[in-house]
Amino acid sequence: MVMVPSDADRLRIAIALTALKSKPADQSCASYVLKLRATFPPSTPTAPTTDGSWKTHALALEKELAGLKEKYEAEQVKTLITSAALLCDAPPSSNQSVKRKPKKKAAANHQDLPHADLETVLEGLLARPEFASLPTSNSLFSSVSAFQQLTSALWSSEVAVTAEQRSIVLSSTKRALTCLATVLHSILCSQNITVASQVLTLQTLASILHHVVSSSVPLLLRKPKRSTNQPGTVSSLLNKLLDALITSIFSPVVESFLPLSRRYLASLFPTKPSTILPADLRSEVLHLFQSAFHPLVSVSSGYEVDLRATIALITLRELENLFPSRRTDGTRLPRTRDNRLDTLARKDALWYLCTVLHVMFAPPKESSQSVSNAGAVSEHKIVDSFSRIANRCRNTPTDACNFPDGDANVEGRPNDLDVDVVDEVGYQMILGVTERYWRWTGEVQQPE
Repeated sequence: MVMVPSDADRLRIAIALTALKSKPADQSCASYVLKLRATFPPSTPTAPTTDGSWKTHALALEKELAGLKEKYEAEQVKTLITSAALLCDAPPSSNQSVKRKPKKKAAANHQDLPHADLETVLEGLLARPEFASLPTSNSLFSSVSAFQQLTSALWSSEVAVTAEQRSIVLSSTKRALTCLATVLHSILCSQNITVASQVLTLQTLASILHHVVSSSVPLLLRKPKRSTNQPGTVSSLLNKLLDALITSIFSPVVESFLPLSRRYLASLFPTKPSTILPADLRSEVLHLFQSAFHPLVSVSSGYEVDLRATIALITLRELENLFPSRRTDGTRLPRTRDNRLDTLARKDALWYLCTVLHVMFAPPKESSQSVSNAGAVSEHKIVDSFSRIANRCRNTPTDACNFPDGDANVEGRPNDLDVDVVDEVGYQMILGVTERYWRWTGEVQQPE
């Protein structure tokens, strides 16, 4: 079989023939090749960085590309704002003025946070020393301000939003969410929970997050007047936004309730006397979660059910990991200080996680719009999670859905509960959200 030389082989042959043309007549080919090898030793390719790492070079190129893309989108936003201003200044005809009235009213409903008020909120954040020290403080201000200008121009424009403009909205939204998530994570992971200003920062982040989500989702759901083959369909753009929210906001918040409870209780009951009271951030974190979630389900879309099921599975996973492993020797946990604080932390985290599940399994407003695409897959996973959690709460594992009434008081404890895992109040909360889930599944249509 004849091997066809590649372009690289042809290049090597051409270089070799060119070098042989310069060979002295009184020198053999072998000695000439040895001389060339000594003159031009082979070298290992290295990256044009200080450490010579190609990984560092690739990361630098990605950062440079992201910066160029951000500058390009900023120029597009400026062009869009300029064109929108020209349209607003142009004298409308009699027919156009009649059509604009309801559109202006609709746009006003989405602009719940004026640009001037938003700048005041952000400037208030920058004025706080603990926030100004963060590396993303300035980028948060610039990204949210750019997002506000973009959405204001699109809502005030009479022209239908194009696919390219929706892609810009998605990029601007994700950039603002990334900056918000960075500030949020620094608070959730902070070991110093005695800073009362963190509560005010969380309240401000919740207000900004609500504005970002409530302004971007209707724009991404708005379909163009004419069908187009351009990239950036409504479904793909909204899926990317939901993925960004789940990854950067919803999952970290759900996973933070137990660590926040442990740090708060450890500071509230210190080993040494202290006059400094810790700041309880959990209620504000829950409020931030609701501020980001409610705008997603306040508009009619086919993604509400799947979004609720996805967040519910994340919450159930965290709830399942909340409980300690079953003790094989049948003895109780030692009543040490650490174990008692850990039990209190689990009780508090259980309440917050059940509250999240209660919000997830709220009855849909319009059953016609609430059709699940996940089908039986997510339903089976949710049911299995509830069953495992209910069984872990009892000393004797039983079918959670068919627990006999005669065994309701085994060993003097209701439902034979494992008191090292959960008490009666916590177990009733779990049963309550389980019942709410069954009612929710009865009101959600499944695709045939």
